[in-house]
Amino acid sequence: MTDSKTRAVAGTAALVSLASILSLSLSACVRNTEPGASPSDANTNASNTATTAASPGNPFIIGANSVSPGNYKTVLKDGVEYKQGRFGEGKPGGYLIKSIVASDPKTLNYWAANDSTSRELASNMFSGLLSIDPYTGEVIPDLAESFTASPDGRTYTTRLRKGLKWSDGHPITAEDVAYTWNTIVKEGLGNSSLRDITTVDGVPTKVEVIDELTNRFTTAKPFVPFSRVLGLPPAPKHVIEPIVKGKDGRKAFDGLWSMNAKPESFVTSGPYRFESYVPSQRVVLKRSNTYYGISAKGAPLPYLAQLTYIIVPKVDANLLKFKGGEIDITPVRPRDAGDLVQEASKGNFKLYDFGPSQGSSFIMFNLNRRANLKTKKPYVDPIKSAWFNDLNFRQAINHAVDRQAIISNYFKGLGEVSVSPFLKSSPFYNTELKPFDQDLEMSRKLLADSGFKLDAQKQLVDKDGHHVEFNLFAPAGGTFAGFVCNGFRDELKKLGIKVNYQELNFNLLGDKISNSLDWDACFFSLTGGDPLEPNDSSNVYKSNGRLHLFDQRLADTKGDIITSDARDWEKRIDQVMNQGALEFDKAKRRALYSEMQQILYDQVPMILVPTPKVIVAARNTLQNYSPSPLSQESMGLHNLDELYKQEK
Repeated sequence: MTDSKTRAVAGTAALVSLASILSLSLSACVRNTEPGASPSDANTNASNTATTAASPGNPFIIGANSVSPGNYKTVLKDGVEYKQGRFGEGKPGGYLIKSIVASDPKTLNYWAANDSTSRELASNMFSGLLSIDPYTGEVIPDLAESFTASPDGRTYTTRLRKGLKWSDGHPITAEDVAYTWNTIVKEGLGNSSLRDITTVDGVPTKVEVIDELTNRFTTAKPFVPFSRVLGLPPAPKHVIEPIVKGKDGRKAFDGLWSMNAKPESFVTSGPYRFESYVPSQRVVLKRSNTYYGISAKGAPLPYLAQLTYIIVPKVDANLLKFKGGEIDITPVRPRDAGDLVQEASKGNFKLYDFGPSQGSSFIMFNLNRRANLKTKKPYVDPIKSAWFNDLNFRQAINHAVDRQAIISNYFKGLGEVSVSPFLKSSPFYNTELKPFDQDLEMSRKLLADSGFKLDAQKQLVDKDGHHVEFNLFAPAGGTFAGFVCNGFRDELKKLGIKVNYQELNFNLLGDKISNSLDWDACFFSLTGGDPLEPNDSSNVYKSNGRLHLFDQRLADTKGDIITSDARDWEKRIDQVMNQGALEFDKAKRRALYSEMQQILYDQVPMILVPTPKVIVAARNTLQNYSPSPLSQESMGLHNLDELYKQEK
């Protein structure tokens, strides 16, 4: 029996000690439900009290646990190096039922997923090469039995566990790892954001096969975040390579393992496999028989026989389903926590406080100044584009938002103002940034400075006499978007601006923002990546990023996004992101990322709205449930393979 803690050479502790939350490959990701209704990423300083209702000593409110149960160990059994569980022995069988609020998932292809729901489902089926300990924040082996990093910060070596198999019985080898990096990631197949966060100074990582189980990764330059992106799940080469080499390989890969795929077509490595999907009703995953986890007594993991995700169109309906006993675990809006805690004893559940959400919600304008190459028409009406690209206009709108009303009336006091996409607990947070108070007089002054004025009907017109009116879209399904956007519309009406608000199906809205680009303004949310590693969100802030939403540039036929019209401040953010990823000196990194936050603060490409606390309600029948602050994104289900159900 051997301990499987990371075996890293001296001098690389800084590379492997920073906390991450999701799979190491996960960059900033689209969230299709509202904050407080779907957790985003974790806060390493989550508080131990949850809400006003969660008064000290309340037995139904639990703070997230940061005490580690110990290290995973590797056990050699019948030629297989199993990952031994670290929680109490469980009972096999039983179902876990949770919900998906709002829209259906888009795909089960891990490497093509770019929304949080699809990524969550796929993550249950495809294991990462490495993972993150949700208690210590350290990088630890997963599919890999061990990994090492060289003192020069450029070379990393991983060794897979012996005896690993794909769900179809094929061995998992170093060839699968190399193919994933050298083809899927390097060529930008599927979600090209994976390439955004793994290239170093524009150069792809070189991945070599040393032997059947061993890979060597070499970066172009020392790259600070690399140990965290190294955990990308390997893909089954024997399945995917023929598809990619076939006709329309890129398109075929994008469509692989869609929601309509047959269960027998899936070849997976994680604890669960795809069982069935009924549109707008449910997704079912079943236990895998080839998973490499075992309990301390040698029982095969996972314990749960099935995971069922019920698709619920509205947050209110989801809460009713939880109260009615139809769901085992659910995120809870802060506004609902006070009432829900009163039912905890009768409903046999507790509320868990994960601290402030690490996701971001914001209103953005479409800053696109280009024309559609096919139609030759501008993506954005030139009159509106002139407004949106006017800094005074964006700053005026920013000052018009009543953030305190959102905190007081929607979050019931359980939220805080955001002035930066970085967490306050991050070592890179710019403490010089001050919150914006609502100031309509300042808004009027800024608008006047750019030639806007009120006409005889008290409607705002620009210097050419055009009435200021635009459309505002938001994803349907939640109540937060409606609260924020209706309030936003009312405040702008005081300035003489007409806002036409409409909620759209999430997938339709995502297509508008990422593909057709035909929108004026939008309310949107993103989950963060690693809260302590800014580079994990490079796909949002770099001008050629796949989620550079406020001015999305489309990829060419090779999946590359070429930027030719970046603004000076966008170029500077690009430089900061590139320099920051290569800078090992913490003080210099802090200065770079502080500058980046200052640019976002001044230029206002995203009008940030307040952040809620993340609260989760879980049935007491769910055993081995031990949520940590770093497991906020998964609602504390980080050890899903060791959870089991106990009868009431």
